[in-house]
Amino acid sequence: MLLVKSQKLKKFKDRIGYEQVVFSPDPDVGVVGDWDGVKEFLPTQEAGWGAFSEDVYVLAGGLVMRKWRFRRGTATFILKVHVSSSGAQVARERFLFGVSTTSMAKIPYVRGPAWLGQLSVQMPGTPLQTVFWVFHNVFVELRDTSGISVEPMARLLQGFMERHVQKGVSQRLPRIDKVTVSKSKLHVDEEVELQVHLKQSQPSQELRIEFLANPEELGLMKQSATAFSYQALRPETSTVEASLCDLKFLLMSQAQVQVDIQPKR
Repeated sequence: MLLVKSQKLKKFKDRIGYEQVVFSPDPDVGVVGDWDGVKEFLPTQEAGWGAFSEDVYVLAGGLVMRKWRFRRGTATFILKVHVSSSGAQVARERFLFGVSTTSMAKIPYVRGPAWLGQLSVQMPGTPLQTVFWVFHNVFVELRDTSGISVEPMARLLQGFMERHVQKGVSQRLPRIDKVTVSKSKLHVDEEVELQVHLKQSQPSQELRIEFLANPEELGLMKQSATAFSYQALRPETSTVEASLCDLKFLLMSQAQVQVDIQPKR
């Protein structure tokens, strides 16, 4: 199965000329913008669209995704913006993952407009309704099933990103000072609290803290804005990943901490 998927992806990359695309050589150049700024481009109630959902997700590999979803009758509009805090390569990998996640024998997309990002693909035919593109450290998915072209929206989004390209993305990340563990050693069935401590000078950021632990080793008991409490489930040196995400700029930093779990007393 993996071999089939790999072959399908290789044929797709060859067809769109992926290896010939020129990306920025500087991994620290990217989009640093307040993504609330794209709300003025989104579908409106005046046009008959109703907001269905909006949320931010922390993904693997230093990616943060913000997703907007609207409905109008049976039609759906979806915008997903994936921002990488660890370089453009992660955004490109997410682009390839996004376009190749299909049960079809052949990845159906063709090269999209040259003005859209550093690489874009779309469903063949017009109007432009489903389009994916990558621009520096950002991967965008835009879909509309209402039958109306999304080209005006795509142009506005691309313009927003171009206006917010900066050098030194790594210097704009929210900063974790340290992660503390309430017990250096604990036993199975005991509870431990992990807390993220922030560096100062972050008052303008809207932040979210998340912990990722192996649920077979640590069971989540309760959580607050900065701390999660877990129950130890089995003897193990368990690694927990803490993430600090800026919900507006979709940038993040991570830190790891280990919890030493001993057998039950």
